[in-house]
Amino acid sequence: MAVKDHRVLVAGCGSIGKRHAACLYDIGIRQFVFFDPDPERSRELAATYGGTTVAEYEEGLETDTDSVYLLSPTRLHIPQAVAAVEHGKHVFTEKPLSDSPDGAAELERLAAERGRTVAVGFCFRFHDGVRRLIKTVRSGEIGRTVSVRAMMGEHFPDVRPDYLSTYYVKYSGAFELVHDLDLAMYIAGAEPEEYHGICGSYSGLGFESPDTVELILRFPECSASVHLDFFQSPRTRTLSVLGTEGQAVLEFPSWDEYTLRTYGRKSGEWKTETGKTERNDMFRAESENFFAAIEGREAVMCPISEAVKSLKVTYGVQNGCSPTAH
Repeated sequence: MAVKDHRVLVAGCGSIGKRHAACLYDIGIRQFVFFDPDPERSRELAATYGGTTVAEYEEGLETDTDSVYLLSPTRLHIPQAVAAVEHGKHVFTEKPLSDSPDGAAELERLAAERGRTVAVGFCFRFHDGVRRLIKTVRSGEIGRTVSVRAMMGEHFPDVRPDYLSTYYVKYSGAFELVHDLDLAMYIAGAEPEEYHGICGSYSGLGFESPDTVELILRFPECSASVHLDFFQSPRTRTLSVLGTEGQAVLEFPSWDEYTLRTYGRKSGEWKTETGKTERNDMFRAESENFFAAIEGREAVMCPISEAVKSLKVTYGVQNGCSPTAH
């Protein structure tokens, strides 16, 4: 089946729904059904990209769509995915998979039983800079990986001026920045044997949920530390891999460019590479991977089993601390 022949139900037409709809259109999707609790949002996307709208999610599942994009609040992902698979749909869900591991195993079992593809949107696995970093690490240039360090922070009011009305502020907070934990675990190549974390609301920005998260993880052959926050200015995103023979540091705070610096003990010098990116590149790439997986041409880059690894950590840490606003 050609990509243009797929029929997609887009569930959730807010900011991330708009981005995915644009990227789906870019890769050739032309048959859409849109749903959002706010019908005006659905009508806006239908007017922009063509397609129809439905008043309820369940109504959308009754249409002749073959795939569902879940771009709804985190807590809805697993129940909505289960319902979609039960209706014979393939599912792409935004990250995180959920706010709890509950139901993930059942979703994975059901998808396998029904022969449906489920992919989780950890789009930074498709980022050109991340791919180049991982290629460097796997080449052996810096030796065996000993430690992975990730930092991500941004001033959420700058990103979403309406942030106080978002569910992020109510229950998930900086744990929504789980991309960077996923990347650290992806590079480590294993589930952690042990992890510890603290979280809290310290910025005074009105978060009821944590605006700061600090994580330390121990893997069989390396360790990792991850910092996430929703108050930092300017926006910062770095991913460092320390090896027995050097290190590689990726700086990618901007959506438009990145810098990869590599130091090898043999050369005794730093090597610097830069690259240009477009934010939607990785969204288009993950969707292309999703449809290729449906058609049996590729494996899903981030299946349920991968997404659950970071979810177990965030759930464990979030439920082991009591954020207090300061």
